[in-house]
Amino acid sequence: MKIKKIDDYQSWYIESDDVSIIIDPWLDKVMQPKSNFFINRARNENALITDEMISKVKCILISAPFEDHFHEKSLKRFDPSTLVLTSKPSEKKLKKLGFNNIEILKNGIQKNIGDLTIKAHDAGFPYNYLWTFSFEIVQGGKVLYFESHVDKPSRIKQKNLKADCAILTTEEVKILGLLPLSNSSETTLEILKELECKNIMIQGSDPAETKGLISYFLKIGKENLGIFKSNNINVYKDPGSEVVI
Repeated sequence: MKIKKIDDYQSWYIESDDVSIIIDPWLDKVMQPKSNFFINRARNENALITDEMISKVKCILISAPFEDHFHEKSLKRFDPSTLVLTSKPSEKKLKKLGFNNIEILKNGIQKNIGDLTIKAHDAGFPYNYLWTFSFEIVQGGKVLYFESHVDKPSRIKQKNLKADCAILTTEEVKILGLLPLSNSSETTLEILKELECKNIMIQGSDPAETKGLISYFLKIGKENLGIFKSNNINVYKDPGSEVVI
């Protein structure tokens, strides 16, 4: 299984021997071309994806219904018959875009896509109320673990999860300094220890680049990538970074 970060934020392309899967595709330069009132983000380059790669995608995973995960313009580039796995709040919006092969993921559901198995788990607080989910992607004995926002070492221990690679946040973000939206590097290190995982690919990179009304309410902590390297954990953050497990 090859995992590739295809942008500077949080879009991912997964390839196995049989199939390709894309997670939260935002493929062009502007997140919200019509308005940046609530949330927006821009970059200089499009995502690192080709039309050939798009044509190979057998499943789209949308991990949350929010604009920075559910990018309508990018989704329109995919065949509407493509299987979409997502949470309940995204279903209506997907149908409006013409997608007709939608399945809802929630804790305990397992889905086979070619030689890959997707195992859904509940998300961390406060995202665990239908909004989103965490998941494993398994090929043979190899495991990719994904949580798009907030997690805790205790949740990993309780579920007895292990992984060869993990996609996790590393910059703590809180609304008004209270409600957590992502993990600090220190918390993520403890999660990786519970997972017995030596590869981290960084989710939600550089949250300070996100603009709009929401940015005025965010308190962003300092990322500390050195603590991973000092614990012999490989760090992958840049667009185009790849891990093969």
